[in-house]
Amino acid sequence: MDTCPCGSSENYKTCCQPLHQGTDVAPTALKLMQSRYCAYVVKAYDYLKLTTDPQTTFEFDHNANQEWGDRVQFQKLEILSSEEIKNKATVEFKAHFLDNHQLVVHHEVSRFRRLEGIWYFRDGKVKN
Repeated sequence: MDTCPCGSSENYKTCCQPLHQGTDVAPTALKLMQSRYCAYVVKAYDYLKLTTDPQTTFEFDHNANQEWGDRVQFQKLEILSSEEIKNKATVEFKAHFLDNHQLVVHHEVSRFRRLEGIWYFRDGKVKN
């Protein structure tokens, strides 16, 4: 894989792979969002749990995420907006994927928070 699936024009090895391998952390909530999408594409499911806010990790269903991620074919990530204010952030995005050969667009506003300098995914609200 050359171009990173997160939507940047960078190479995966220099973009999201260092985040997935734990040798770097996302500098922004937006980059965390992109790297989490990319984690689904490259099947780096442990990264999803590691980057979930410790206060909401109990809601994280690793097996369900993996089963879903293995079933669908990711097409692209579309970032609609991103805002960071101090230690809180939101990212609105659309994830395009094929599920049983049908195109699905998942539209969500995700919330993030920064703890001790590290960004975590907190929760998301699906938009219609």
